[in-house]
Amino acid sequence: MKKRLVTLLAGLLTVLSMGFGLAQFSDVPAGHWAKEAVEGLAAKGILVGFPDGTFRGNETLTRYQAALIIYRLLQQIEEELKAKGESPTMEAMSSEDLEALKNAIQELAAELAALGVRVSALEDSAATKDDIARLEAMIEELRAQPMPEVEPGMDQAALQDLMDRVEAASIAADTALAQAQQLAEQLDALAQDVEGVKGDVAALSTQVEANAQAIQALNELAVLLNQAVLSLQDRVTALEKGLADLQGVDFEEFATKEDVAAVQEFAAALRSDLVSLSEKVSKLEGQVADLSKVQYSIKGSLTATYGMVTLAGTNNFDIDRLFATPFSTGVFGASQVASNVILPDVASRQLTGGSLTLDFSVRNTAPAATGVAVSEATVQTAFAATITSGGGFNANPAIRLNAATIRGTVDGQPFSVAYNRVASSFQFNDYLFVNKSDPAGQEPRQGVVATFQGTKLPLTPDVTVVLGGSNAGGIFETTYFGIRAALKPLEGLTLALNYALADTPAAGAGNPDRSALGMDGTLKLGDFSVKGLFVTSRPATGIYFQNYFDPTISDWVYYVQLDGKLGPLSLKANYHAVDPDYAGGVAGMSADHLAYYGGVTGRQNPAPYPDNEEGLGVELGLPVGPVELGGYLNSYGAYPYTPAPGVINTEAGASAKVALFSGFSLRAAYDAAWTGASYVDLNTQTSAGITGTLSHDGAAKDALVKDLNLTLRGSYDLLANTFGLAVYGDYKLAFGPLSLDKILFRYSDPNLSTGGNETLKGGLQASLKLDGLPFKPSLTGEVAARQTGGSGGTEELKWGVGLSLGEFLFPGSKLEARYGEYRASNVASILVGATNKAFDPSDDRLYSGGGGNSGSLAGFNVTWSYYDFRADYGEYITSLGDHARTFRVTYTTRF
Repeated sequence: MKKRLVTLLAGLLTVLSMGFGLAQFSDVPAGHWAKEAVEGLAAKGILVGFPDGTFRGNETLTRYQAALIIYRLLQQIEEELKAKGESPTMEAMSSEDLEALKNAIQELAAELAALGVRVSALEDSAATKDDIARLEAMIEELRAQPMPEVEPGMDQAALQDLMDRVEAASIAADTALAQAQQLAEQLDALAQDVEGVKGDVAALSTQVEANAQAIQALNELAVLLNQAVLSLQDRVTALEKGLADLQGVDFEEFATKEDVAAVQEFAAALRSDLVSLSEKVSKLEGQVADLSKVQYSIKGSLTATYGMVTLAGTNNFDIDRLFATPFSTGVFGASQVASNVILPDVASRQLTGGSLTLDFSVRNTAPAATGVAVSEATVQTAFAATITSGGGFNANPAIRLNAATIRGTVDGQPFSVAYNRVASSFQFNDYLFVNKSDPAGQEPRQGVVATFQGTKLPLTPDVTVVLGGSNAGGIFETTYFGIRAALKPLEGLTLALNYALADTPAAGAGNPDRSALGMDGTLKLGDFSVKGLFVTSRPATGIYFQNYFDPTISDWVYYVQLDGKLGPLSLKANYHAVDPDYAGGVAGMSADHLAYYGGVTGRQNPAPYPDNEEGLGVELGLPVGPVELGGYLNSYGAYPYTPAPGVINTEAGASAKVALFSGFSLRAAYDAAWTGASYVDLNTQTSAGITGTLSHDGAAKDALVKDLNLTLRGSYDLLANTFGLAVYGDYKLAFGPLSLDKILFRYSDPNLSTGGNETLKGGLQASLKLDGLPFKPSLTGEVAARQTGGSGGTEELKWGVGLSLGEFLFPGSKLEARYGEYRASNVASILVGATNKAFDPSDDRLYSGGGGNSGSLAGFNVTWSYYDFRADYGEYITSLGDHARTFRVTYTTRF
């Protein structure tokens, strides 16, 4: 192989030498057939010869020398291309020459790759540095000695030739190693420069770029070798391998043309098989994609329950004050049980029964772009059978369609149709058909909601249609209907028209029909937005669309809200008027208004503004450096407001808040209110006070104490000349398995000067998990207490403990037991009402405010579960003699 490479390079160099200038070598005699070619290449820098000025043309070409020659040749081509955009050298080469040069590069790359393996093997068996040093000294000593006499029969010319080749190999190796890095970089650069050259030049560039990596790998390997070992062993390798390549090559080991043809034929057949296989895979993928466009799913559950609630006594009571159980979602009593379901006035209720639920869904992941295309459809069904109070099964078991939904597009415009049996959800605007958030069962609505977004139609209408009814009482007695269309005539402007009709209850008027018209809209202009609304609702008068605009017959609500910024100043303003008949959502046919609160600062009324009120409000905010300034003004009277005999209620205030350091902030505020015939009448002032609040946020990144929330609030009542103080907060921390989930404290006194009104409140919630012990037990405990007014005042105490065995007797089995007590004196109620504030540090109460009732409530509950099987048993008793027993066994399987 090496011999062929040498011959090839010699031929190429001879061709490329045409037209070059001449350079002299001392050992190239005049008239030699290759003298002109050798000296021409030397003049171009492609050949440089040896340091002693000789060419040594009879020596074998080494791998390093071949690399240098090709590298300099490529440099020559690159310089020509950069200079004129063309290469005379390349043009002078025939297609055969170019092909030969590419083959030479390929052969050289293979040789260089093999060299790495040989050098590694040589390194493993290399002599020590001392051995190498002694050997080199011996070589130098031999060189210094005169040439010995030639023994008879020895070829003196061959011996001299051999020594010259050893010296040439050494010089060539040293030179190649010094230029290996530069060779790799130049090959990469050349590959990019020659990329645009057509034909064979482009092919050569690609090959050069590929070979650069192999040459770079050789350079990295050579740098790591010991310099002394590398120098000596390269000389030996060049001598031994050169002789072996020339004398021991078996040319029959190389593949014949027939072998190459056979391999090419096999590769063509393999390529054909791969193309066929690729076509089959593509077809199969298409079939899978078609099948996956439509996805079906069915899931459901089957539940069987046996149990009852037994009640004794005459007073209702709520065991939510003790702890959470499956039965603590409402009030116990002779006519009320869990979930506030109204029952006959009996002393017990059967819980025995069964239910089956099935949910079906179909989804099309690639619906059609035109026409009506359904992308998703879901159905939720249920079958329920219960035991009556007499002990038999219900003669008419319930088979119900709980919910169904269809979603899709009409020419790419989305639509949806949704049905719900008890909680159909929709909202037209703030005061009309607001039925999205009321508790399930509070205001039953069975009906359909259909929506369509005409994204491709003029004004891009968004249409909602609702239809349904209920026979369970509430806001909708029998039927309801409504339609809403929202349009976008301009960028940033949305206008909506509404119509609604329903059978609603009205005090002292039976069940008359009520209908309403409404209009609302929003406008956004830069940093400002304006929102407005008008709704007129009236009881039925026999003719629809009549008397809507007579405020003496119809019930009106309207408001305008402005929200925006003027530089750093933020502004909120409103003018509003709400008829009294909108209380409780009656005029607006809105169930959410039973529990929907909001409004401007300091107000807690049905949102967004209370009924029977007409007035205005303004809020301002202005950051000044680290300080946030704020202020508000509310002025309102009864609807409809009449200035002459009317009463004006005015509320005003100002505040400043500054963030301090380490999670602390400070806020100061002034609040006042007047009631009179004018906006500001100090003689009718009802309240005026100054409040200062220092707070620490335990969740702040720079909190002084992480998880510690602390508030210190002081107040001064300007009218009563009294001072008030409140300090409260909470904290949590953990010690290994012990977790103190909440440590609560509170002190408050609205009048420090008189005393006797202070409140002390404290609480602790903790848990201990011992998963490493048998049964994996965990303990929970809580206690909260408060006292207001000292001895004889209002007192509340709540405490409870719980034990949970995460692995009771066998895997999957879990046992939980809880016990709790609530005791109170001088409260409004010990059994029902009020909100759970037991662990709220900002409130004085646990559950109830002051009053004249005292007593206690206690109970326990035990729950055992094994995967989807669950058994519950509980006993609860009050100090008034009321008693409840709960028992239930239920099993649920899901599929």
